[in-house]
Amino acid sequence: MESRTQDTTTTQAVCYRHPGRETAVSCSNCERPICTDCMVYTPVGIKCPECARQPRSAIVRLKPDRAARAIGAAFAGGLVMGFGILILQNLGLFFALILGWLIGIAMSALVQWASGRWRGRETAWIAVGGCIWTYVVPYGLFYGVDVGDIARSGSLAFVFLGAVIACYVAYTRSQ
Repeated sequence: MESRTQDTTTTQAVCYRHPGRETAVSCSNCERPICTDCMVYTPVGIKCPECARQPRSAIVRLKPDRAARAIGAAFAGGLVMGFGILILQNLGLFFALILGWLIGIAMSALVQWASGRWRGRETAWIAVGGCIWTYVVPYGLFYGVDVGDIARSGSLAFVFLGAVIACYVAYTRSQ
């Protein structure tokens, strides 16, 4: 019987910054070998100092095109809902509260849809702006600049209270 011997010598990797240090660890991004002094612990693994300094791709922001779509949707939806308010404005306080709540939900859903389901402070403020647009502009078009006409009609308190409720609901649902 013949005995065979195998050569079990393997080459150990050395740190790319410290050539005298052997290591078995490599950067999770560029796969360069790194020693324990060079390791940077990140949420996505151990990285070399250069890769750890790169900007985080996890920072996500609302893209300008989606923000523009959300603003456009809030503008158009606000006009439609605002004219609906003008038609239903004389139904009383309780209905104004419910209508404000429904407008807040609808504006939040509309802005979320137009922004690609983005939730954040930006979309929350776009939804609030849409709610303000819903209440202010149609009344301005219908009554003109004279707020006294709204006050004389007895619905100014209802309009204001409904607008506050709509803004609050839209803001909280869009964050």
